[in-house]
Amino acid sequence: MKTSAFFSAVGLCISLATAVDLKHYEAGTGVEAGFASFLKELYAQTEDPASTDTFTDFFPTDGVLIVHGTTATGAAEIVKLKQQLLPTAGNKHWSHFPNTTTVASETADQKVYNVNGVIQSTFDGGNCSQAYYQTHFTVKKSAGAPLLTPHSGSLLVYDDYVVTPSVSPTDIACDQ
Repeated sequence: MKTSAFFSAVGLCISLATAVDLKHYEAGTGVEAGFASFLKELYAQTEDPASTDTFTDFFPTDGVLIVHGTTATGAAEIVKLKQQLLPTAGNKHWSHFPNTTTVASETADQKVYNVNGVIQSTFDGGNCSQAYYQTHFTVKKSAGAPLLTPHSGSLLVYDDYVVTPSVSPTDIACDQ
């Protein structure tokens, strides 16, 4: 096998292994069809330890990421918090499995989606454990509609308001 073909095959396997899985995704009343694509791309950037600008460009300049009660505002703080949770060394890997998605609230200027799901953390060497999450995604609206174009600065707040258990690795083995 040629070296380039080998590396292409390895790259394909890696990308498939880290793809966001929407097989259990279920949109409730009022959740636009476009939210699934927005969420899938957002989680893909969240799961990439090297992602910085392609993650923070979902947020406006004063966007907010909240995890375990820790609040990061603006791109520099958001990247710092993300890298504390998912080190750039690449020895920890996340996989999000969103399921029930509903509308938590809505105003003329924003819409808040509530996503329930499972996050798996796999460490090099084989340890895979999971936690359950509930997240609010506050998305800016324009002309009465949420702005669901990925990387458009429309994600005002990404709030992981529940992650149970709150430590990683957890004592719950991966089941998928």
